[in-house]
Amino acid sequence: MDKLSIMRSSVAKWNRIIEGKSADGGVLDCPPCRIFYPLVCFGCPIAQYTGKKFCQHTPYGAWLRHHNEVHADKIRKKVRCPECLRLAAAMRDFMVEIVNHLEAKQTAAPERRSLKQR
Repeated sequence: MDKLSIMRSSVAKWNRIIEGKSADGGVLDCPPCRIFYPLVCFGCPIAQYTGKKFCQHTPYGAWLRHHNEVHADKIRKKVRCPECLRLAAAMRDFMVEIVNHLEAKQTAAPERRSLKQR
């Protein structure tokens, strides 16, 4: 599975959480983590985008902190209040931002190759 597909799966995961059809299991059900967490995030598209490992500098920290402090959730985090919904939407939007970034890179890559061939 390529990085763009992995990130699209991550957007789908957060959409399901927002819709109340799923919960967040952290590294257990995060599409990029399934592949890159055992590698200490080496090659993870989120880590490459932020320059930080373990989802630092993403909205995930606020989501996790909110659940630990307000809802005392230990494993499966889901939308339980308006703040949960706001934080889940922020995480989904951040994943969309990374998808858009990867799509732009993918579109630019053939252009760079054709310029080199001239």
